[in-house]
Amino acid sequence: MRMVAMEAVKVIYCCSVLLLLATVNGHGTWASQLSIEHEGDIYDCVDINKQPSLNHSLLKNHRVQMKPSGSFSESTIDDDDDESLEIGLGEGCPVGTVPILRAPKEDLEAASKQDLFKSYARHGWGFFRAEEQTIVKPNSKHYGVQAHLNVYNPKVIPQEEMYVPQSNVVIKLFFGHYGSGVGAGWAVDPYTYSSNSTRFHAFWLVGYNQKYCANTKCQGFIQVSRKIPVGMKISNVSTYHGKQYDIKLTIYKDPKRGYWWLLYGSKDEPVGYWPTNLFKNETIAHAKQALWGGTAAGRDPFPPMGSGHNPKEGYRSACYISRMKVLETSGGKFTDVKTDMLTKFETSPTCYTVGGHGYSKKWGYRIFVGGAGGLCGL
Repeated sequence: MRMVAMEAVKVIYCCSVLLLLATVNGHGTWASQLSIEHEGDIYDCVDINKQPSLNHSLLKNHRVQMKPSGSFSESTIDDDDDESLEIGLGEGCPVGTVPILRAPKEDLEAASKQDLFKSYARHGWGFFRAEEQTIVKPNSKHYGVQAHLNVYNPKVIPQEEMYVPQSNVVIKLFFGHYGSGVGAGWAVDPYTYSSNSTRFHAFWLVGYNQKYCANTKCQGFIQVSRKIPVGMKISNVSTYHGKQYDIKLTIYKDPKRGYWWLLYGSKDEPVGYWPTNLFKNETIAHAKQALWGGTAAGRDPFPPMGSGHNPKEGYRSACYISRMKVLETSGGKFTDVKTDMLTKFETSPTCYTVGGHGYSKKWGYRIFVGGAGGLCGL
């Protein structure tokens, strides 16, 4: 009888622990039995078929695609001295679940209403871009974009909430004349992440003056990787005249389902995708333009972009984007960009620029991007 009583106590104790684990988290749903803490952040392991993005009104009855169709040939470019970062949460979440960065409910509500471009129309406010873009032609068709992005941690000083300072280096695809598109890279964004850490950043836009969403802070992006969540901190960052780190990112359209996939790292790990349903008012059989570069936002003094140094300073000083490639045939292979395919776009050349263009076997096609920011003439 004593043994039976002891076993009963164990059962009651275990049940109590499970009940304590079933707490409401920042996603507005019951928390998973497993959460992962990583460098001060908490990721809830959520059922992949019950993740918050599937509550989007345009994604009702959406069936999650676990991996993209097709594969890519290995790079023919020689290795260099830099270290391509392979980030992740160790073993990650259990099979059938995905990591979602926990955030306060009020942050999620604010993100769901965020209107990036309209917010930058306030007096004294600026949103700056310095990038290389493919030249848009009547027959322009892009099904993917790829690059290695040099990772830094520019100093972004928090300002009043309405001014949302941030600094990013990204790749993007624009679908048409309305500004809709998808993008990914790294970001320092105290408003979105409540810290000045450099983060793995993904975003999408619907209409130039309508909607901007980052990561899973508002519904839309479908997370499928158990180990690499969007919004994750990037610990190893480059130092001026010191060790350099970069991340390899790929965005491409699945030739069968039509979803726009985000892949990370040298092994092209599928992180997740943007369903085409999100862009209901536009025809997105392909993208019209591919872009590589940086953005910075805030008010005077504006934050640095990239390393905070001018592209003229070159390698180990300025932030580079290398191995720039595009996919111009659905289901085809990525190819290097060429100079005659590109045009420079700089909204404030006194503060942020692009330079150092060139191709080599070691780097592929490479540019440098960034600037110190400061007083940019608004």
